[in-house]
Amino acid sequence: MKKMKPLLNQPVSTRVYERILEFISEEDIVGDKLPPEMVLAKQLGVSRTALREALLRLESEGYISRRRKVGTIVLAKRLNLDAGLERLNSITQIIESAGMEPGTAFRHWRCEPANNLIAQMLKINVGDEITVIERVRTANDIRICYDINFIPNKYINEKDKNKFTESLLQYLSLKHGPIVRALAYLYSHTADEMISEKLNIPIGNHVMLIEHTYYTQNGRPIWYSRTFHRSDVISFHINRFL
Repeated sequence: MKKMKPLLNQPVSTRVYERILEFISEEDIVGDKLPPEMVLAKQLGVSRTALREALLRLESEGYISRRRKVGTIVLAKRLNLDAGLERLNSITQIIESAGMEPGTAFRHWRCEPANNLIAQMLKINVGDEITVIERVRTANDIRICYDINFIPNKYINEKDKNKFTESLLQYLSLKHGPIVRALAYLYSHTADEMISEKLNIPIGNHVMLIEHTYYTQNGRPIWYSRTFHRSDVISFHINRFL
């Protein structure tokens, strides 16, 4: 692999990003690993701090994948998922249908009493116990969405908590019968500090917030979710007919 030219008299963080992106575009190195951080920083003539900022941006945009004990791998192309909203598909299904590997980078669950909003959405009483599941979902190790899920405790088996990294749609359908429809609301949202940290994107970036309430065959609401999708890597479309 060729060495990269050093940077001279240029704003560091942006120029490091641009130089590495230029190098990736010019060289046939898809699937290869970039040099270790110390070596790469020396080649570019920059600090490791500036290099890490550039690598974080490249990773968040889907150009590279950084894996612990493996290294920094150059991806085939920038991640670009597109999904239709006509069918009730899970994030896992959307990722797999694009030929990518679904994963979960972060998972946390807790029990708490339902507040007024959650009780209204799930048709339960205020104060009823619910399970809240937070996850960061990935496609080919790239973080694409952060979801917060609210499910009445009576529909969740604590012994199954390790399955919460998988498709909740599939899990709940298998446990309680098919989920046949969902009411969805879409909003434009701006990433705050929490979403920025979860999705590895700058504060202020635009994300797509989709709120879903899922229903079983008998019309019973079983699950309410709020999912923040990265607008730079995933888009949604709707087929409309006259």
